[in-house]
Amino acid sequence: MFLVRLLLLVLVFLLAGCGTHYNVAVDSLRDANQPSGTVYVAQPGNEGVHNTDLLFKDVVRQLTPAFRSRGYTLVDDVKNADNAAVITYWMDEPRVHINTDTITRSYPVVVGYGKHRRVEYMYVDEPVVTSTTIYTANLRIEAYSLTPDKKQERQIWRTALRCSGGTEDFRTLLFSMVQVLPSVMSTQSNGMQYYDVFIGEDGEIEVKNMADGMF
Repeated sequence: MFLVRLLLLVLVFLLAGCGTHYNVAVDSLRDANQPSGTVYVAQPGNEGVHNTDLLFKDVVRQLTPAFRSRGYTLVDDVKNADNAAVITYWMDEPRVHINTDTITRSYPVVVGYGKHRRVEYMYVDEPVVTSTTIYTANLRIEAYSLTPDKKQERQIWRTALRCSGGTEDFRTLLFSMVQVLPSVMSTQSNGMQYYDVFIGEDGEIEVKNMADGMF
């Protein structure tokens, strides 16, 4: 009975920890002279993408909470904006990671003759080659102040994120980057920062700064 209970506890622990880890890298720059206006118009940075593009609108929707957390407001009409947020996103070519390891296998060997025959085991180290495909999504937000006639003026901040994982689904990778964005957008990162984002199958989300710990 004790072993059964122990196995059940282990099973619960394993199920509770089921999920996927994503690696997010951040590089952010911020001009020392920030404008007083906090209203931004979202504009696509991808060539050939219009602000009515459905994927662009979905990206903006996912980014909106991060803007709000920084005290910014996103609008659709540039006439109502103080600044512009140029949003660019893309996928890199998949990378294949090859890992070579060894596994020890045992093979039965019959030795001796007649009634002295016996089975012994020979242990052999065999190479095992595994391959993992890594997918990477990129997100770059470049903010510009606007002139009175609503033309882009100077760049006031620039935040770039890159997320890598085992899925080729862009929205999943974007969702992982969005978990980091509120704490890094429009900041001065002083170089590349790295985060681990855990998305649990039960909806649990954990974000860990690889330098400072969890927040």
